[in-house]
Amino acid sequence: MWTCIGLLVLALANFSAWAAEAFERVVIADPFLELHTGPGRGYPVTYIAERGESVEILKRHTDWFKLRTARGKEGWAAREQMERTLTAAGVQTTFRDVLIEDYLRRRLEFGFSVGRFESDPILTAHVGYRLQEHFLVELNVSQVPGQFSSTSLIYGSLVSQMYPDQTWSPYLALGVGHFNNKPKATLVSAIETDADLANAGVGVRYYLTRQFVLRVEWKQHVALIDHNRNETFREWSLGIFSFF
Repeated sequence: MWTCIGLLVLALANFSAWAAEAFERVVIADPFLELHTGPGRGYPVTYIAERGESVEILKRHTDWFKLRTARGKEGWAAREQMERTLTAAGVQTTFRDVLIEDYLRRRLEFGFSVGRFESDPILTAHVGYRLQEHFLVELNVSQVPGQFSSTSLIYGSLVSQMYPDQTWSPYLALGVGHFNNKPKATLVSAIETDADLANAGVGVRYYLTRQFVLRVEWKQHVALIDHNRNETFREWSLGIFSFF
């Protein structure tokens, strides 16, 4: 378990270093550029950048861009104004929509999935980091509200994609973590179970559009309760993910 979690921590550290690299700069060509507190016209304008100022593009959220001025002021600007900015060479900039190339270059992704854990419902939150073309690491936290007990799972996974450059991409996953089953208080002589967890899964990822990915997965979990007793659980799930 700790090896996989260690890989995840290392991956996130690499992501932080990657995010700290130089940002793209543009020069304002309009008389002014409005910076909002959030990505939408409903957010108030907190700063007006003037013509000729250079700004850094920190991130993009659909048709809104988070910017930082040379004076350290940060805010969000609409794409229609960004289309009228200039590069350092004086060429008008263009900002295309999020396309499949962005999906293939993604680093960080997160999402949620729902499904069945044996006969009970399961809800899982996922955070993943793309190590390289074929491999991702994930941290997964699941909750199973059963009729007679509540089960929680937390585990790290190494995910291998066979065709990462395709919109349909099958994959294999191996994970280790922790299993906890807590019986309902109404059950007599019921014992809470804590155990190590191992699992393996197969699934298919499908790039939907813009920044969204659909994922269908089947997984088998093994709770390593003691030397003489293991319990096996089957899970299937359907999830939606967003990437950066």
